[in-house]
Amino acid sequence: MQKLGLFFRRRSVPVPTIWTSLIILLLLLTMFVFFIKNVAFFLAKQAPVEANILVVEGWLESSALRQAYAEYQTGQYDLVITTGGPEARNFTDQFESYAEQAAYQLEQLGLSTKNLKILPTPASAQDRTYLSAVMVRKFIESAPSLDAVRGINVFSGNVHSRRTHFLYKKAFDALAIPIGIISASPKEFRLASWWHTSAGAKTVLVEFIGWIYAHCCFDLPAKGSHQEMWGLPRDETNK
Repeated sequence: MQKLGLFFRRRSVPVPTIWTSLIILLLLLTMFVFFIKNVAFFLAKQAPVEANILVVEGWLESSALRQAYAEYQTGQYDLVITTGGPEARNFTDQFESYAEQAAYQLEQLGLSTKNLKILPTPASAQDRTYLSAVMVRKFIESAPSLDAVRGINVFSGNVHSRRTHFLYKKAFDALAIPIGIISASPKEFRLASWWHTSAGAKTVLVEFIGWIYAHCCFDLPAKGSHQEMWGLPRDETNK
């Protein structure tokens, strides 16, 4: 017993009373309920700006693309840009990229080709939204008059929109162009009760994790570097 005294010492440790434990539990439960009820609205960010360019993420489903076309009709847009690469979700082999697929559907809705620019995104294993934003930025930078761009609104899919807005603002950080975000209303679930469906639960939780990743783990690459456009072959990044 005397040997144990060399390694251990008796201390008094305060423990919460049952009332303190109940208060802590109640606070945690309140925070959890608040998170559940508001996280989808938080992720489905709506923050449009005065803009004359509308960027439409090409992976959106048909119902969201109809909403994007309605936004084009009600806004003061001179140009619609479709983005997206050759990923598998919602994609058909009729087109080589989401950008082309979305452009076709918007044309079917009535959008004139003279008001449409297709910007396919190269195949990429990660950071696809950021790479799409970089492609849009490079197109804007190569435009005859950068001053003619009053602002850009990005049309994204419901709970993906906050992450999209964050990455577009990062990509356009060096340019003094206002970047807004418009979120499509979801078709398969309601924002107010997303946990009632498997589609809603999966989408919201995955997007929440993606939003956290974008803020804590996304390493912003240098502008024009191969890392920024790593979906392109190295010899094409300087073009």
